[in-house]
Amino acid sequence: MRYGFAIIVIAFLVIVGSVIVATRGDGASAPSLARFTKLVDYENNDTANVSWTMQGRLVGQDQRRDIRITVNRNKRVVEILHYYGERVEQSAEYPNSPTAFAAFVRALDNASFGRERIVKQADERGVCPLGNRFIYRLTDSSEEVMRTWSDTCAAADGPFGGGKTAQLIQQLFKAQITDYNNFTVGVSL
Repeated sequence: MRYGFAIIVIAFLVIVGSVIVATRGDGASAPSLARFTKLVDYENNDTANVSWTMQGRLVGQDQRRDIRITVNRNKRVVEILHYYGERVEQSAEYPNSPTAFAAFVRALDNASFGRERIVKQADERGVCPLGNRFIYRLTDSSEEVMRTWSDTCAAADGPFGGGKTAQLIQQLFKAQITDYNNFTVGVSL
């Protein structure tokens, strides 16, 4: 009888311990991996585009600016977007090659660009209002294959599952644009 009671108590403690480990301090479930989109599957695809968008602080519509970089097998494009409707205010386009695109996509794949996790807040609107949000997209023939986001406020925000690779991804995209710093000079995010 005593051994049966002891086994029940131990089993109960194991279950309670598992629940505590599986949750964060605020009681919410820890984010889990939703999926991993392999970008290398798109390196030879003529209709695939990868893009990274840096959204600015939440300010009045007339002050809002975002920067978007889109890369495919044929071109690299940087755009300064104005207003919340993302009207293109200024853009520059540079040629690309299939070999360069394949190398870029492989680097993004290694940096976990396609890693997505399950979070409570899937929509970035209104999140991190005084910081920046980053949108990561993969499209194929104008169809959205993958879209995640992260921000500068909290690592737990957003479904982007690459964690600390967000800065690496940002640097990889900026490096795709010739004279990126000159193009974006004066843009206040």
